[in-house]
Amino acid sequence: MKKRWLKGIWFVLVLTIIALVSGCSAGGGQSSEKDGSKDTQENDIRDNAIFDLYNQIDINDKKADIEKDLGATGNTSAEGSYVYLDPDTGYAVNVFFNAKDLVTLKVLVPTTGARELIELSNASVTKEVAAKISQGMTQSNVKKALTGQGIEMLRMVIPSGADKEAYALAWINADGSVLVVTFDSDTNTVLAAEFKESLF
Repeated sequence: MKKRWLKGIWFVLVLTIIALVSGCSAGGGQSSEKDGSKDTQENDIRDNAIFDLYNQIDINDKKADIEKDLGATGNTSAEGSYVYLDPDTGYAVNVFFNAKDLVTLKVLVPTTGARELIELSNASVTKEVAAKISQGMTQSNVKKALTGQGIEMLRMVIPSGADKEAYALAWINADGSVLVVTFDSDTNTVLAAEFKESLF
């Protein structure tokens, strides 16, 4: 059962990353840390305008409340989710609701390319380094093992756990390859990790 929903996380994230990679050209565009502090860079990422809409939507929010706060309704996707677009940034949030119209999953979706995400992540993760990320590792140890910043692009309710959440951080390289690490929100430990050279 656990493997099935982890594959589901990856499927949703792959759809998101496909949109991300399709708007990117290979190489270039990496930013540098101003003061060398990962904490400062992490705060800068959270405060970036491209995350405003994503940060406004929380797990278990009611669909009606979201649409009232945003002043707009989402567009229905082929998967039955709703896509809310921030016209100021070109980023969208793909949201899945349960039968009670409560948010069960949200995914950040770049619709006009993802140069900003690549620059914010500033990652340089190889397949070999990614292979060292294993189930049960703490988020702190994962961050120590990797360069750049993991960017939260997905948060969801864990299907098998009452009120338990998982979130996925993506380390995105300049060439569009990506390491996605999914964490248990309560323990901040790794549930799954996967590196993709190319999603095409």
